Amino acid sequence: MQHKFKCLSAFIILICLVSGCSNDSTTKKETQQKSETKQAKAEEIQVSDKEKDELKEKLLIYADQYGKDKGMAISNRYFSSSDHTQGDGYALTEDGELQITNHNKPGKKAFKVHNIVGISAYYSKNNVKGIDKQAQDLTNIQGYNEVADMNKPITKYLFADNGKVYQYEFTQNEDVTLSTGFADKDYNGKDPNLKPNVAFTEVKDKDIVQKWKKLLSKYKS
Repeated sequence: MQHKFKCLSAFIILICLVSGCSNDSTTKKETQQKSETKQAKAEEIQVSDKEKDELKEKLLIYADQYGKDKGMAISNRYFSSSDHTQGDGYALTEDGELQITNHNKPGKKAFKVHNIVGISAYYSKNNVKGIDKQAQDLTNIQGYNEVADMNKPITKYLFADNGKVYQYEFTQNEDVTLSTGFADKDYNGKDPNLKPNVAFTEVKDKDIVQKWKKLLSKYKS
């Protein structure tokens, strides 16, 4: 009888220990989840239209010098869609779909990442280095033919609200227009028949990334 009592006591103690460990593990897990949630919220960035204009202006000053250093022309004409388009324009990235324009179809919440500023970099056929004022009136129909040496690559950069910069380099002799690399959602928020035919990748140039993070840091909530 005494032996059975000792076994029962040991069993109860074991249950208590396991339960304690389980509770402790659960508590640690909950704490970690709260910490991750808090960290995620800390990274959220809300940028108004006015602030987007401010960021674009500051970024273009940097991009102008970057273009001069690299011997390339720079333009903020990087995207355009038809006037009849109702769906949101977007690009594909390593981090999911990146919203380019917001017509609330399907809207900001449907995208993981959102673009704030975009630029194009190319080799000018008119020997322009830095900001190319001749590119301001480019249309989607003519593309970059009027300003770029189409025998050399054209790179589009997307500066997103997650602090990352994405790029895609279109090779020489491609028919690159303002809409190249992007697509629009249809009226249901679903993908159209043709998704973007390229995927933008994260920029590895530390100077560009650090500059964007620094510009964006003041808008973190």
